[in-house]
Amino acid sequence: MKDFASKLLEWHKQFGRSGLPWQNQKDPYRVWLSEIMLQQTQVATVKDRYVEFLDIFPNVEKLANASEDEVMKLWAGMGYYTRARNLHACARIILQKHNGVFPNNSASLNELPGIGRSTAAAIASFCFGEQVSILDANVKRLLTRILGLEFSFKSKKSQEELWLKANELVPKNSKDMPIYTQALMDFGATFCTPKNPKCSICVFQKDCIAFQKDKVHLIPFKEKKVDVKSVQSEMLFIRTKDKLLLQLRPSKGIWGGLWCFPESQWCDASNTEIKTLELGVEQYSELPIEVLREPYQTSTLLKPRKHVFTHRVLYFQVRVIFLKEIIEIKNDKFQWVNFAELNNIGMPTPVKNLLDDYEVV
Repeated sequence: MKDFASKLLEWHKQFGRSGLPWQNQKDPYRVWLSEIMLQQTQVATVKDRYVEFLDIFPNVEKLANASEDEVMKLWAGMGYYTRARNLHACARIILQKHNGVFPNNSASLNELPGIGRSTAAAIASFCFGEQVSILDANVKRLLTRILGLEFSFKSKKSQEELWLKANELVPKNSKDMPIYTQALMDFGATFCTPKNPKCSICVFQKDCIAFQKDKVHLIPFKEKKVDVKSVQSEMLFIRTKDKLLLQLRPSKGIWGGLWCFPESQWCDASNTEIKTLELGVEQYSELPIEVLREPYQTSTLLKPRKHVFTHRVLYFQVRVIFLKEIIEIKNDKFQWVNFAELNNIGMPTPVKNLLDDYEVV
């Protein structure tokens, strides 16, 4: 389709989004940050968080020199915390190995942690005018419908085929690349949507094979949904008069790098029946045994709570334990934190919500 780029650019003049804080940027740091934040997170959520992040870390040097705790605290609530750890690691590499300057081509950008092929293309096209296409979920949907591709794109061969076709459609003039890339994002997000696409006013209506064959609802090919698993655990709200015991989660896995309550291992749960877990030393293998054996003033079991992840649902009960005095713990994974300092700690949203409900912070 020879006129794809020109039609898309013309469409953008009338229908393209505007007013988003990361638009019309040439600074690779700001483009990179927005691209990472927008992965798996809604635009409405990112808008404020993006500005907040830049207030604290206005450039790659500030981010690189920050501690992981500072970065995780600012990222808390947006989920997919591997993004934040990769963001921090990438900033350090750019500062140490590239003298604080981002590589100016997609191939080199793609070698950095957390920067995939599409993100690398976005940075390179926005900031350096490189004639390379992005291929995020919105663009995949747009192109597979226009091209009438009805097969799965899980295989490397099929992905490479789509990349090839996407790169064949970019404008001939490199100066058009920033607007073209933005237009791709906008078209997929506002016109060629997963449900109820605006086919009746689509500029590609005559070109779109999916529309011509009445298969828009079938494309892109829908993979079998992953079953959502229900699990349960118990968290220990161990406190003294003015301090709370928190545990650092492993860097990999759910809530990686954030501070949480000591938690038992997850076990299978039923959606209809959440059993009360028995408090036992074996359930908290990393928690020093003296903490659980210490006579406490009171122990209260709170009502079970629920948190929904992408592919699982966690039901957790919280046991509030008041200790008479602080027990020293010689393990860096545990930390006694003053209630007044809890807002300075990176914690996952469910833990923050519980503290708010409990009126601790």
